[in-house]
Amino acid sequence: MAYPVWQPGTLYQPGDIVVPITAPSPTATAVENGDFSAGASNWDFTGAAFYSTHVSKGGWRTAVELPGNQPSGGALNQTKLVVPVGKKITATCLIDQGASIAGATRGWVEVHWFSGTDVLLRVDKGNQVDSGAGGAVHPSTCESTCPEGAAYCRAGIELWSVADHNHAVWGGNLQVDGTFAGLPSDLAYKAVQPESGFSDASEPAWPPVLGQQVVDNEVTWEAIASTRVVWAAEPLYVSGDTEPEWPEEEGGMVKDGTVTLRAVSRRVEDPNCPNTKIVAIAASKVFCGDDDIVRYSATVNPLDWSTDNDAGYLPTGLQNYGANPVTAMGLYRGNLIVFNAEAFQLWQVDEEPASMALLDALPMGSTHHHAIAPVSNDLLFLASQGVRTLGIAASSTNFQAGDVGMPVDPLVQGRMENSVEPAALYYPAMGQYWLMFPHAGAPPAVPPQISGQAPDGEYDFPYDGYAYTLTAGTAPIVRVSVVDGSLPPGLTLDRGTGTLEAGGVPTAPGSYQFVLRVEDANGLYADLADEIHIGAGAIACGVSSAYSGGQSFPTEFEVVLGTGTGTVTLDYLTGQNPDRFVVTFDGVDVIDTGYVGDPDYIEGGQTYQQKLDAYMLAHGLPQEDINMFNPAYVEGDTNLDTNPGTMHASFVKSSPTSMATVKIYGPLPGTGWSARLGCPNADEGNP
Repeated sequence: MAYPVWQPGTLYQPGDIVVPITAPSPTATAVENGDFSAGASNWDFTGAAFYSTHVSKGGWRTAVELPGNQPSGGALNQTKLVVPVGKKITATCLIDQGASIAGATRGWVEVHWFSGTDVLLRVDKGNQVDSGAGGAVHPSTCESTCPEGAAYCRAGIELWSVADHNHAVWGGNLQVDGTFAGLPSDLAYKAVQPESGFSDASEPAWPPVLGQQVVDNEVTWEAIASTRVVWAAEPLYVSGDTEPEWPEEEGGMVKDGTVTLRAVSRRVEDPNCPNTKIVAIAASKVFCGDDDIVRYSATVNPLDWSTDNDAGYLPTGLQNYGANPVTAMGLYRGNLIVFNAEAFQLWQVDEEPASMALLDALPMGSTHHHAIAPVSNDLLFLASQGVRTLGIAASSTNFQAGDVGMPVDPLVQGRMENSVEPAALYYPAMGQYWLMFPHAGAPPAVPPQISGQAPDGEYDFPYDGYAYTLTAGTAPIVRVSVVDGSLPPGLTLDRGTGTLEAGGVPTAPGSYQFVLRVEDANGLYADLADEIHIGAGAIACGVSSAYSGGQSFPTEFEVVLGTGTGTVTLDYLTGQNPDRFVVTFDGVDVIDTGYVGDPDYIEGGQTYQQKLDAYMLAHGLPQEDINMFNPAYVEGDTNLDTNPGTMHASFVKSSPTSMATVKIYGPLPGTGWSARLGCPNADEGNP
């Protein structure tokens, strides 16, 4: 049976079967180092057995030794031999009893069969060698058949001795012959993860043994023999117990049980689609008015308005009576009728664009697209004088000529004076054409409104949330959604209330522009463009930051203070170089320490003021004067937590604004400082 080839980044359901692009390396067809020529390599020793350099009579390397007074031990070769189910192999080894008494020691060859998950299924033993008169070595042979469910086998040597016997026994020269697959026949891989998942971008390292598994991103593959697949009917697509959180952006995906759903737009995204409401469907195409032309989609594909020789447009504006914009369209005996305010054109339409042609044009117009209705073998439309039919219009260009609508012309003309767009339909059961106007004096429907401007946020810090102001119009509001752009990743919009939910953590910095749309039950809507900037590099209040001088001037970092109010403290440590700390809140400097340090301290014959002046001048930086703010520096104090008041300044925060900026003026190389802006502590008398 042919199976599809594995593909990267592909959604796989549980039970899907693939074959690899790159087959795994074949398994061994012979035991490795069975004669111990490479020492103990590729052997696992059990019990009291160990590797020795013993050479038996005849030069055989019998290197598995069980010393005297030990009950048992053995060695299992690490080579995994893949054998088709039902096929036989033969394993042999040599046993050397040395000076042992006959029957006091024994040795034999074994074949161990394992499942694909390395579970031991069965052990087959060869004949026991329990006598070695004269130091001769004797073979042990085991003929073993691969059982059902076995993925591979390993061969080994087992040794045994009575408890009171003090002579050693040896085994070696392991050989295995038979039918080895190298790779299982018809090797394939089955997806066994509990839910649907996507494969990785690169191919995994496929296991060569049946039953073994490999993880491929969200998919877990298990090696199987495709000739022995057991099929069981079960549902592949089962929704979850609760409704998922639906993605609001096009292309977003969500898992719902075993189903993975992708958000798609219901809009036609092709830029050539006019997106107007003057629409007709004919010849397996959608026709849409676009100013003074009529565009049409590709055949049986209303999403495609651009494919050459399939989608295109009718040049109505270049034909007779076509100078005005298209205002209405309908179908008459399989042909397309295109109206403007002055006249109509009759077009032959076809699935093949080359077969479309203008048949006729007459100076009788209509501006009421929704009042057009096909009736029997005719087309009724609403003209400036009343209801008319295309059959009569084709034989007379006089609006006053007799027509089905003339008896009610006065009524219709009175309603049309209200400039309200009517709608019409044909009621076949009664043979009636109904023309409907809104009730006289009824106010036009009022659309909903949305306003507001969301605050900015900070990367990796919970967002404060924001509620946009929604105002209902004539009908109740049904939803708020993002129709263009995207919210910052990590933020969630409540579609029912228009609220950016608090607590969402932005996962990427940057500026995010988006358009929100509020819709009501009548389908009316209003849009609001907004932008949220997610800042990078901010820290939370109460978290210390460290700096070394000679970097940017000044150095800045942002601190998230939250919306609380009260006293905010600046605790900081600085070395002997003068450093100045400025805290800006709501665009106002609320703390300015000046330069901290001893201006009279002399180093190399220069005061710090002189040294600072020279440095600033050499680097084109503005002049800075040293004005001590708090000289309470404690020599050797480097821990803000144990000595938070080493240097201290504060201000009262009365605004709910959440961000403050700390600027450090420490240009001289060698400067070192730590600073922490404390969270607001509610003061007595402050909110």
